[in-house]
Amino acid sequence: MPKKKARWGLILFLEALVSTGAGITLSFFYQPGSYNLLYDKVLPFIGLGLSCTSFLIGHFSYPRVQNLKVYLIGYCTGLTGLAYFLLFNPPFSQIVSPPREGFLQIILLLAFLNIMTSVALPSYLRYRLTKKLTFLITGCETVLILVFRFAPAPGKLITQCTFTGPFDLLFWPGILLFGAVAACTLWLLREEFYLGGIFTGTAFIYLVARNYAPLHAHPESIQTIMMALAPLYLQTGTLIHWFFRMEHRISYDPLLQIYNRNYCSRVITEQSSLNTMPPFAVAMVDIDHFKKVNDTYGHQAGDIVLYNTAQTVCREVIPDGTVCRYGGEELAVFFPGKVTKDVQPTMEKVRKAVEKMKTNYKRKNIKVTLSIGVSHRYDKNQGIIDVIHAADKALYKAKKNGRNQVKTMKTSASTGKKSKNGPKKEH
Repeated sequence: MPKKKARWGLILFLEALVSTGAGITLSFFYQPGSYNLLYDKVLPFIGLGLSCTSFLIGHFSYPRVQNLKVYLIGYCTGLTGLAYFLLFNPPFSQIVSPPREGFLQIILLLAFLNIMTSVALPSYLRYRLTKKLTFLITGCETVLILVFRFAPAPGKLITQCTFTGPFDLLFWPGILLFGAVAACTLWLLREEFYLGGIFTGTAFIYLVARNYAPLHAHPESIQTIMMALAPLYLQTGTLIHWFFRMEHRISYDPLLQIYNRNYCSRVITEQSSLNTMPPFAVAMVDIDHFKKVNDTYGHQAGDIVLYNTAQTVCREVIPDGTVCRYGGEELAVFFPGKVTKDVQPTMEKVRKAVEKMKTNYKRKNIKVTLSIGVSHRYDKNQGIIDVIHAADKALYKAKKNGRNQVKTMKTSASTGKKSKNGPKKEH
């Protein structure tokens, strides 16, 4: 498995802090009364448009990332924006009747609960179930929002949701909900391609609208800016999530959860982020008699053995090595800044770890061994493919000498030909 990167999304969360700071600054320089057009026409229409776009972003995210969290949060953020700009904020809310005091607090509490729900639900469900669950949640919330907005019965409850400052008990639920969102994302979304920072940043924007705005001289200005900013920020974050999720798919093997052959080719052509300048060692790893495993236990068992072997190799070589699936049951491990004598003891530990490994499948313990070849680049005129050729020959020597061993070979001078397809198999 590749060395895990920090994918919670700290930079995106910091972007939310900067954006809210810019929004608060804007409210000081452009206050209602002097800039009525901004707050009565421009921001409401922008916010309404961004809220509608959130539905589209959520809907069209699924073919690209297949993530329930992204699908749901897009719909819920769109609904929150529509509820604010159509039912609370002028000019649209005044068409029917003025909103009750405290109605905004209901909207924002629902927004926090939407984020918490998106964080807590599993990421990957079947598309039909994803749609049904999303439509059920947003449909129920739509009915609930309309009841709180127009039905006379909850009127007293809504007016009791207001607060005047931090000494008021109702000031703190928003802070507690924001803290819960941050804690849950740090726990559940550390590797979800920046969704943790995106969700926490969105929750922070809602927190400013709920808790800071009432303390401001012109609370409606802060609220309008924040409610327009929330869908814009979420959409930007979602697009970033799309990009990195698709980049991950291009470079990673979904079965083994390691880098794939495409990434390996990028290393060979020196177009990856790895430092391939000498010294640069390569270990070629092959599972002995893997065809026999497939023939005896079936391909499903073979896949499990492959996965367990790849993860065992990763545990032994990370952080010094980067593991790729080179083809079939063969792995390539790249060691920037290492020479053969540095890598050989590490790969011996890998060999022993896999030899001790047992894969349980249908009450049977499957055991495999590895043959490993190691070489390194000691001259910049040597291509990475030359190192792979040498390591592959060492691997062939390990197999010829009885398997389940580590062999080394010196890399020969470069032939000047760099193939993207790698060496032809000799074993």
